[in-house]
Amino acid sequence: MMKWVLAESDDHVVAALSELAGIHPLIARLMVNRGVSDPSTARSFLACDLSSLTKPDLFLHMNKAVHRIRKAVSAREKIVVYGDYDVDGVTGAAVLYLILGSLGANVHCYIPNRLTEGYGVNISALDNIKSDGAGLVITVDCGITAHKEATHARSLDLDVIVTDHHEFTHPDAGSLETGKETMLPDVYAVLHPALLSTNASSDEKNRVGVLTGVGVAFKLGQALLDVPAQDERLKQYLDLVALGTIADVGRITGENRILIKHGLDILSGGAPANRLGIAALKQVSCLEGKKIGVGNVGFTIAPRINASGRLSRADSAFRLLTTTSSEEAGELATTLDAVNRERQAVEEGITAQARQQCAEIDTRHAGALVLSSNEWHTGVIGIVASRIVEEFYRPTALISIKEGVGKGSARSIPGFNLYEGLTACQDLLLGFGGHKYAAGFTIREDCISAFRERLSAIVLERIGPQGFIRTLSVDGATNLGDLTLDLMQEIDKLAPFGQGNPEPRLGARDLEVLSTRIVGKNHLKLLLRQGTGPAFGAIAFKKGDLLDRQVRKGSRIAAVFTPRINTWNGNVSVDLEIRDLKNEKQP
Repeated sequence: MMKWVLAESDDHVVAALSELAGIHPLIARLMVNRGVSDPSTARSFLACDLSSLTKPDLFLHMNKAVHRIRKAVSAREKIVVYGDYDVDGVTGAAVLYLILGSLGANVHCYIPNRLTEGYGVNISALDNIKSDGAGLVITVDCGITAHKEATHARSLDLDVIVTDHHEFTHPDAGSLETGKETMLPDVYAVLHPALLSTNASSDEKNRVGVLTGVGVAFKLGQALLDVPAQDERLKQYLDLVALGTIADVGRITGENRILIKHGLDILSGGAPANRLGIAALKQVSCLEGKKIGVGNVGFTIAPRINASGRLSRADSAFRLLTTTSSEEAGELATTLDAVNRERQAVEEGITAQARQQCAEIDTRHAGALVLSSNEWHTGVIGIVASRIVEEFYRPTALISIKEGVGKGSARSIPGFNLYEGLTACQDLLLGFGGHKYAAGFTIREDCISAFRERLSAIVLERIGPQGFIRTLSVDGATNLGDLTLDLMQEIDKLAPFGQGNPEPRLGARDLEVLSTRIVGKNHLKLLLRQGTGPAFGAIAFKKGDLLDRQVRKGSRIAAVFTPRINTWNGNVSVDLEIRDLKNEKQP
């Protein structure tokens, strides 16, 4: 059962925005629900212009970082871009590598092995990088908590510039006095969305604060090129920025929304000459010639880029994004496609085992689900954790145990800050890092039981029983007759949709079911009419089991749905994607 929650928006504010900004009342309501109520802000939101991005020097250490990098470029000093093995880290590393290469830098890239090195900067890698003659390391999507590693780099006379977006604390946080800078690793410079100039306005902080690893790398790249964001020398990298940001489930608000919108435009067109790998990946993904949206990236392109890093090394994904050889691009795309199919098979096996463990416990009274096995592949447990969260609606951690040490990946639900939860359990962990909704950690096998009990208790204490009730936010009620093609084109201007900028969810009552049928894999296809208005096609994915039980021809239902433009055989219509429905009357 899902609880529908109507978004609270002041009717007077909505009416004023509609009039002053010259937009449809429904568009005004959708924008107010997303925190946009000022007419000038609304116009800027709809324009989504690259020129409205903040300047890179808003970052506290940006000028210092740029000065050091330019010095290294001029001296032909060896620079190593130290990335991460997920899409955000790989795309961010590719952006910096390509930009530095365009400036004539002696640049190389290092991406750690997920299985043997784990996440982030490690001492052994730093030793090898130094022995190979490098003098400067620039991290991407990692390094903000690498205190011990930073100290070691100092001892090697190796300068490190950290670019990261993950939450950070100091290992001795309890003894610190004040200031975020005292919590930073001892490196040459740190670029992080939470570390901005004291002159930054609250609006600028909010807009920049959503950036993921690739977004921060892009800002550094812009500062190095010293060009406006709309300059083609910089704009050409936005396909990579969009890929990494979407894959990392970055909020599609603030600067992310602008970067993603323009990046998707590039992805939907022909790939730039230096992005042959993306063109090859689109071809093996059956996306060639199609308009690329957030869903295509998240569910089709990104998993293939991620696959190599999950099952082995991410080097092939990095090479795919940076190659200038059509032949190599095709070979790498084919390889990643095959590895992705292997990843899917491994994932299905682990999901079945995780579900079996859930079946053996009382999940209804558990605050969190902590599952473990010595047979699980560390590269895919995060994906499976997300599946378990979706099915059981509990914060979930999956742990892969090898030789007495477990590597865990955790996902959360709205209302529970996972990073804070792990912080409260840090005495049981060997290390951890991540975000509000996703995190990773290491733990001794003999501490797993205690961790399970404590994390579960923390969840129960902080969110209570009401926190486990699934809710569906509804933007507002509407009459189906108002959903014209012209209005749908206006709604499309609010895209791209995703985390932080969800697709519109509208509600309507007294909908007569004119016909029903099952299509595809248990999808419920309906024809609906409200009053004497026109009929609308509707589909409720994976809800075929509702047929005859809750829905049948002649029924009257209430539904929450997202309206979509549907083009079929040359005909264009407005259809409804039903998110949830409730029976009102049976015939």
